[in-house]
Amino acid sequence: MSEQNHPVPANPWINGGGLRAGLFCLAGALAVFLLYAFDWAEGPDRACLAWMKSLRSDGLTHRIMEISALGSIPVLILIGLVTVLYLYVRGDQKTTRRIFFIMVSAEVVAYIVKHLVRRIRPMAFIDDYAAPTVGTDMQEVQEVVKTLASGDEVTNTALLVSFPSGHGMMSATIFLCIAFLLYNAAGGRGPRMVLAATAVGLIVAIGLSRVYLGVHNPSDVLAGWLGGTGWTLVWFAFFARRDRLGDSVAGHGSA
Repeated sequence: MSEQNHPVPANPWINGGGLRAGLFCLAGALAVFLLYAFDWAEGPDRACLAWMKSLRSDGLTHRIMEISALGSIPVLILIGLVTVLYLYVRGDQKTTRRIFFIMVSAEVVAYIVKHLVRRIRPMAFIDDYAAPTVGTDMQEVQEVVKTLASGDEVTNTALLVSFPSGHGMMSATIFLCIAFLLYNAAGGRGPRMVLAATAVGLIVAIGLSRVYLGVHNPSDVLAGWLGGTGWTLVWFAFFARRDRLGDSVAGHGSA
């Protein structure tokens, strides 16, 4: 049967376990939001941010900035475009459309949720080097900290997009898409374990870099990880199930 008829990698786990895992991850992201909404996440968030801040040094911060850049929108767009173009050149147009849909829809969902939740970034913990990357500077950071202490409202909407972490959600989405696409090419168990470890390592490193730099709360990153993973798994499982049903109908029709 042609490759175009099976655009989703032939991993049987995607059909059943992948769907359940995806729904579980999305439920987990909702649970993290509820922890934030009821102010149950603030204490652990601040404790983790304070610990991360204590680890900072100029040298380490520069290295962490480089890791964080791997999850920036320009870099992820470039990676996504290379992936989509590779699939298109191979003639796998169905998979091209699906991967493009998963990536773009994840970014749209992240954008909408950010602007609905309107959680402010952890201003007291933002690193000097990271401040310009989130549309602010240290002078404004200090002013916002004073504004929050006085109970006034923050007007800079660029600072009200902390939940979920876009780096966390989009890196999970894109790197998992690539991992699934390379699943068959990886061959045996060893290469597949390396592939999975690389994808997970990149996702975790990018997410932790955002906490280290103080531009996201740990709960923001956790919600991004769960949301991106859940979104990707659910759509892969949906497409795999639809292809399987289509093959079944075609088989009955030719019988």
